[in-house]
Amino acid sequence: MKFLASTASLLATTALSSSTTTDAAKAPHPLHPKFRSQLKCPYAENWLTKGAEAAANELGIDISSTHQHQQNSNRKLLGSDLPIAGSCTYSNSWTGDKSCMNFHGESWTLDAMVERCSSEQDGVASQGVGCEDTSDDVSGWCVKDVSTAATSMMSAPEMKEEASLMMLSAMASCDNNKMACEAFVQGTFVAIGSCASGAGGGGSSASDQADMTMEGNKCIIAPGAIGAAHQAGFSEGYSTSCPNTPAQDSPYMWPLKWAANFQTKNMGFGSDDIKFESRGRTFYALDKNWKRSDTTYQLGTLRTVGQGPCENIAGDSDTNGFGCVLNNTDGMSTMIHKGGTMYFIDWKEDTAPAVVGESDVSKIEGCSKINMAVVGNIRSDWYLDRRGDDTDVQYLGDQHVFYPDPDEGPIPMLAKQWRKKDFASQYFTMSMLGNPPNKVDKMADASVEDNMHWPMILNIPGEGFGDDMLQVYTNHELLTDEDDDLFMLVENYIESGGECPENNSFNGDDEITVSPPVQEVHIPSNLEVEEASWMTNEYTFSPVWQVPMRPVVTDMGAVASVSAAMSKPATEVSDRVTVESCYDEATKSVDMSFHFHDIDPTANGRLPWMAIGYRSSEVCAMTPPSGCVTPIVLITHLEGEGEVPRAHSTSLLPTAKTLSSDAFASMYMLARDLGETDDHSDVSVIAPQVSNAAVSITRSSLTTDDTVTLNFKRVVGEKPEQLNLMYAIGMSAELGIHTTRKCFVINAFPACSSPDGEVSVVDSTKMEDAAIKATLGSSSTTVSMVSTFVTLAFSCMIGVAVWF
Repeated sequence: MKFLASTASLLATTALSSSTTTDAAKAPHPLHPKFRSQLKCPYAENWLTKGAEAAANELGIDISSTHQHQQNSNRKLLGSDLPIAGSCTYSNSWTGDKSCMNFHGESWTLDAMVERCSSEQDGVASQGVGCEDTSDDVSGWCVKDVSTAATSMMSAPEMKEEASLMMLSAMASCDNNKMACEAFVQGTFVAIGSCASGAGGGGSSASDQADMTMEGNKCIIAPGAIGAAHQAGFSEGYSTSCPNTPAQDSPYMWPLKWAANFQTKNMGFGSDDIKFESRGRTFYALDKNWKRSDTTYQLGTLRTVGQGPCENIAGDSDTNGFGCVLNNTDGMSTMIHKGGTMYFIDWKEDTAPAVVGESDVSKIEGCSKINMAVVGNIRSDWYLDRRGDDTDVQYLGDQHVFYPDPDEGPIPMLAKQWRKKDFASQYFTMSMLGNPPNKVDKMADASVEDNMHWPMILNIPGEGFGDDMLQVYTNHELLTDEDDDLFMLVENYIESGGECPENNSFNGDDEITVSPPVQEVHIPSNLEVEEASWMTNEYTFSPVWQVPMRPVVTDMGAVASVSAAMSKPATEVSDRVTVESCYDEATKSVDMSFHFHDIDPTANGRLPWMAIGYRSSEVCAMTPPSGCVTPIVLITHLEGEGEVPRAHSTSLLPTAKTLSSDAFASMYMLARDLGETDDHSDVSVIAPQVSNAAVSITRSSLTTDDTVTLNFKRVVGEKPEQLNLMYAIGMSAELGIHTTRKCFVINAFPACSSPDGEVSVVDSTKMEDAAIKATLGSSSTTVSMVSTFVTLAFSCMIGVAVWF
């Protein structure tokens, strides 16, 4: 379960299904260390090696049931002329709902279908039964030819196809489903239903409505936390006027087509010492979802995302025992990112050296590519708005800074600044040129528009996976369509006879020493969000968009009146979670109410899982630094649990971050009803979305029609100074991927006062035993289920026993 890991790991550890044969997909070779500085997304190396078919699932492959074999006259409606041999129903790893795939062709045997279906999560193969296509939200079929050639002169080729039903959604119009099918699955999209009735097979009303806000196939951002900064990999580009976006037509977004020299310096935590630096030039064509970066200098110890294989490992205590030592101070390496694919170019060293912007493909030594799936290039308004999961923005205003002019050295310039908070509760700071460049000759030539504002300085946090970075842009230049050849390097190289395989190593060099994986080491950052310094301030200078006013929790108003009556002050953790808390001296317990906002039932009518995790330290990590289990309160709404969701005490196992089915099963087996634990009382879950029953306990006016509220009291002993907590909200009712998560701290614990004066008495001496039982379970079936975790649990007993 990844709900307490970083949201950016949404694509990191998901077990993606095979899209071709029944053989498991082989992981590519690791990325060459010289290109590591090009990857700045956490868990990048993990999710880049997993494949892309799940992205198509995220965009619409979703079906809940099957129906009987269709007649041959209806084959066109099923996307294939071949007869149906059977189907496979499975759990969509992104949505948690049931999905379905048809097997077409008489060459499919039952054994082959069972084997293929077993590669999917909870896959169940059915012979002679096809997927149902009666939903109003159906868009079409994604049909992939998986035929095999004849094995001998006497045998015939096997004609086999797989057809997955694709659905319309807020993120998936007819055109987007078509693109997802063709780009990610390499299949053929056959439109049906409303998508087939429109012009060109893509003009349904749902599609038209989506296109109004997406400019057709442009302006589409990536799903989840990735969308906080990135376009979708299948987006055809971005625009300065993306409809209905907060920064529409803002003069302070990045230009779409531009180039600049970059210089980066990485600094370690608690020090201004430079650990690593690099230089080069970057070229953008964001209107086409393109980027090129030529790196000409790298020196020092690089600690960054996905820190895996490395030729020279840093082993000193200053680097926590890992990091790549790079000394590439001559020559050049090139990265090109186009849509959902990233290319890496290695240049020959025995010829005339390549130069920045090199277009002579005869100088290329080798080429490699990796599939970025739904991750496209940066969107030009990424730092201006709050779009994307688990993110926030803060407009800071103007500030004079010393800017490193290439000719004159540091010169004073006016910068307009924004801070963008990420999933790890760290922040980026983007400094844009405050005064138009025509007033500052050093920034650009006189042809630049008066309202052009160049990117100047970007401060990038390590996000727990590396050192913080400061990046400066100089020698800016506007690009035009005439400069597109800069981005066509790979196509020109292949046209000249070269190859660019999907292989992340160069020159067959597989003998690379492996350093410790970065996700097992948390690197502190100097850019951690301080609650005292942060407030939401979404201001974009858009002449079109008016950002809605957000309610502010103050000492006055409804929230304050409830807090006064109950002596439980409200802490607005995010726009998804608000927490009320107080301390009861008589029972040595904390009284807590967690309000999960904007919770809607999933397609099967069940609410997604929600969880509160108890961090053993201030480190924001799914697995504590000690590697132990993490105590959690888990809210589930599963079949057979009744009308209202239930709260459970259980433990988050470290292996759950790999989406291990054994880990999920163990967590379910470890779960105990929260109200039955010795140290909890007054437990209730209020969910008006799924229950018409009268609510007997109402503790706050913060509960609304789309809010799920968890109430409980828990014995803690003496009043805590603060609680280090984290929350997550899932995509489905079953344990799996989260849609959002956040670490937070609660330190408001005034004395509780109850209107009726009644309190619940709990024996605090049972607290430690209760926590141990909740972690290890109490039944014999649990022992057999979690035998592989017993050693770990006992080694972490001390940390688990004290939850707060």
